[in-house]
Amino acid sequence: MTILSENNKEKLKILRENPPFDQCHCMQLFRLQSPRTSKFVTRLTYFIELSKSDKFVCCQDNKFIKWISINQLLNNNYVTNLWGPELIQFCRQSTKKPIVQQIEEFSLERAYFFLPRDTPRNLEESILQSAHLTEKDVERLYTDFVEHCFPSTYQTFESFRCYMSKHGFDRQDCRLKSLFNAFNVQNNGFLSFHELLLGLATIEPDTVHGEWRARFIFRYYNNNGTGNLDLNEFKKMIIDMNQAISLSLESIDLKVKECLNEIGTKIVNGKTVITSDDFVQAIGSHRFRGTSSLCRSSKSLFEKISRAIAAKALKKSDTFHNIESIVDQFKGICLKCKEKQYHLASHSVKVDSNGYIIHSQTEQFTINYNGLKSYEMSAINYSKEFQFNMESSAPNLIIKLIREFHSNKGTTRKPKGLLQNDQELLWKLITALCNDMDLLLDNEDKCVRISSPCFVIGDIHGNLDDLLTMEQVLWKRIPCVGANFLFLGDYVDRGQWSIECCLYLMAFKILCPNKVTLLRGNHEVRSLQTFYTYKNECLKKYGQIYGEKIWESTNKIFDKLPISATIDNDIFCSHGGIPKNATTINEINQIDRKLIDPEKESSIAWEILWSDPCHNQQFLEICNFFGIDHKDTNGYLNNIKRGTAYQFNEFAATKFLHNNGLTHMIRAHEVPQSGYQFHFNGKCLTIFSCSHYCGNQNHCACVLIDQKILRIIRLDTYNNNDDNMK
Repeated sequence: MTILSENNKEKLKILRENPPFDQCHCMQLFRLQSPRTSKFVTRLTYFIELSKSDKFVCCQDNKFIKWISINQLLNNNYVTNLWGPELIQFCRQSTKKPIVQQIEEFSLERAYFFLPRDTPRNLEESILQSAHLTEKDVERLYTDFVEHCFPSTYQTFESFRCYMSKHGFDRQDCRLKSLFNAFNVQNNGFLSFHELLLGLATIEPDTVHGEWRARFIFRYYNNNGTGNLDLNEFKKMIIDMNQAISLSLESIDLKVKECLNEIGTKIVNGKTVITSDDFVQAIGSHRFRGTSSLCRSSKSLFEKISRAIAAKALKKSDTFHNIESIVDQFKGICLKCKEKQYHLASHSVKVDSNGYIIHSQTEQFTINYNGLKSYEMSAINYSKEFQFNMESSAPNLIIKLIREFHSNKGTTRKPKGLLQNDQELLWKLITALCNDMDLLLDNEDKCVRISSPCFVIGDIHGNLDDLLTMEQVLWKRIPCVGANFLFLGDYVDRGQWSIECCLYLMAFKILCPNKVTLLRGNHEVRSLQTFYTYKNECLKKYGQIYGEKIWESTNKIFDKLPISATIDNDIFCSHGGIPKNATTINEINQIDRKLIDPEKESSIAWEILWSDPCHNQQFLEICNFFGIDHKDTNGYLNNIKRGTAYQFNEFAATKFLHNNGLTHMIRAHEVPQSGYQFHFNGKCLTIFSCSHYCGNQNHCACVLIDQKILRIIRLDTYNNNDDNMK
């Protein structure tokens, strides 16, 4: 009645007095097991027959109701943007008298139905085994499927198209309709979980090519739905098989004829066609070759989906819905309420004499996972797949390559580039990094919460020597780092190795997602990079095509970086300073996650990236010079030295900190000679982590926050002046 009244209280009152129903009862009680909690979610479906009433007029669309003709549902079996098939199924049931009441359930046990055994019992189990899928892989896909489809438990084509677009496909990709047909083994117009699972396993790059894949390929090209391939459909298959070779129309027709002779044809309804059984038999007997490359993704789509699920479930990315989770969010901040619960790590590591991890192995002892929360379980799987995958994990490989490259990187006058002679490999690694970063950043607030102990590091500006010096001193044992690490932005421009610094930090973030936070600096903006050096560095090292790709891909990650952080709920950290147009952290978190042009899209973000502290005496002098009453400024003046944003004095800083229950702030953005500088009687600290900046003799420093103490650490990087290096 609430829906029928269009959420109008007066209409609802009238409908309650005279309900416009001839009958109303439950058609279905459906229980769906939630993978994250193992609890059940219940869906109730009601059948309501409306009676004629002067108080209510049916069949009028509004923002609450979309009326659909039952004839359209029953005759066409298609409704634009329909999310699941249940509406059609229920309409078919409602035409029968009496209406059957149903009780159904879908549990995790059903999801595991085709889980491969040591000796597969059928083709379905064989294809999952061939794709090297585990019970955990199936559970994670089931989680993604349930969350995407709810309240439906199937995927219509519209739902399937939305799902695949989340994992790399273009919504308008013409192949999606063919893929849907191939996935849909039952040929009923909607996908079950098992059809999605088997379909994804089938298009994996390394899945064995056998009968199951042959039938899958047949369904993919059989767009007319007859169950037989006509000559046009078969011709399309031949063209796809030979797409690497530029064949003329005559050559294609000749190839089609040859293949038809190899497979064999039949006449059905006056048309020459290929049957499914003949097609499969020809492939199995090797009479028809070349189909193995068809219907495969270029890289593991299943792995990409698994990464997305793992990233969502990481503790830092978790959305908290209950008291237990909220308490857990602040573990380690309040010592009195900190729970002393320990879990065995899934890996042991071997460290060389220089402190680097050179080998890792999964421990063989039995670990009781029953007490672990969902994000803790996901973190274990994440470590198996990425953090300790020393051989083929893209972030591990990038860091290894950068370390090797460092000794032969050239000088500031003649800089070399990482993998400059193998640009295709570099592009593949960068693409993998950017994909993982994109998933992680989708779940980070604009103001990130961090707990101590924490190292805070200022501007890097393409200074690879200083960055690797910090690695030597602070975090050699990636990903087994103890403290948290917060980088305050400005990773690119000015220095000659901005690309390498950027890739290193992205890899560091991916390997230690809960330990590393990367903030955006004012140089992580396209307009500034075009004016300074980062874009030119990309083009000069890697040419117009790859250089442009690298520059744009890394900037898409910069667009999503958070712009501030708090440590222990006490210290505000940002690249530049505090915003004039926001008084609370909550306002900062309301900023859009993606900012392509922060100057135009968010004044708050722009001020955080660009503003500077101004000592009171200097602040008064500027006010006097411009004839401004300092009492009218609220602590902010136009930033004349930057030409944008503001300068803020101690009054403004104190007010912002007080409004948010904070005590101190740490920022970067300026170049103190010693690498650090205090403002406002120690309330504000500037830190800079790039020595010899633009040829100067400034030092490199960072901050360690531990045990309620802010400790300055100055790094000896005197010999890191590249102008003196051969």
